[in-house]
Amino acid sequence: IIYGLALGYKSAVLPVSLLSIVVYVSFYLGDMYGVSLAALGMLSNLSTCLAIDVYGPICDNAGGIAEMAELPEHVRDVTDALDAAGNTTAAIGKGFAIGSACLVGIALFGAFITRSQLTMTKVSLLEPMIFASVIFGAMIPYWFSAMTMKSVGQAANEMVKEVARQFREIPGLLEGTPGHAPPDHAKCIEISTDASLREMIAPAVLVMTTPLAFGILLGNAPVAGMLAGAIVSSIQMAISSSNTGGAWDNAKKYVEKGSVSIDGVVQGKGSELHKAAVVGDTVGDPLKDTSGPALNIVMKLMAILSLVFADFFLSINNGKGLLMLPH
Repeated sequence: IIYGLALGYKSAVLPVSLLSIVVYVSFYLGDMYGVSLAALGMLSNLSTCLAIDVYGPICDNAGGIAEMAELPEHVRDVTDALDAAGNTTAAIGKGFAIGSACLVGIALFGAFITRSQLTMTKVSLLEPMIFASVIFGAMIPYWFSAMTMKSVGQAANEMVKEVARQFREIPGLLEGTPGHAPPDHAKCIEISTDASLREMIAPAVLVMTTPLAFGILLGNAPVAGMLAGAIVSSIQMAISSSNTGGAWDNAKKYVEKGSVSIDGVVQGKGSELHKAAVVGDTVGDPLKDTSGPALNIVMKLMAILSLVFADFFLSINNGKGLLMLPH
């Protein structure tokens, strides 16, 4: 767990450094228009990113089908190797998505600044309201990630209870006795789909209402600060979450392959090392498959909503908000 977290945090150093250079150079050469072109350039790799992203789930599903069909062990070994490569390619695809989301968010941020008629002095970090808004905005991705990860955990618990109920109530299912009644797959699918829709309401409300609340109550300048904090924080969180989860998943497959030995004893499935790797993979799945990719939406959606409602924020006490707090 500790090494996985460290790897995820460390993996953010190079991509974030490159993004910082891209933002600086593109802004220096073409102002916000240059940043928009840089975002368009990253988005032009869409076909490649889609191919990379789709590869992983195909291999994962192939492994699941092989296991359910009780195919020979060597078939599962091949699909596991392909799935491990799929985790790596998925991390690359997610990196492109995160980078493009960052640049798009910054371009939309610039459009919001222009639409709101904000000047350099109004959005200066030396202003206490702006600095406070940046700090609050940087907290939003953490709040959002906590909500999504908790939702995954709750849905998983419901699934485990349902599987346990079926094992308990359907004779011969757990033992695999020939002729036993079929398991209720539809109920498990229903739990997953219902939870995926129900549990996303609260995170969506958080992302959509925060810029609106800031703009209506505090004005357009604090919205700019909040957006800056949210974008900067989301980049780090998204990259580290995606890579940490992928590393834990691949670590489990590495152990299952029998590539780890301690004192000459191979640590395969069922060993204490494998149990630890499964724990890491269980923690990593909501990170790499839920919270990490969803933060791309946080960056773009908050910026788009702010831009759409910029004129409305400006109309409230000339952009000072209902509370009219000193900026």
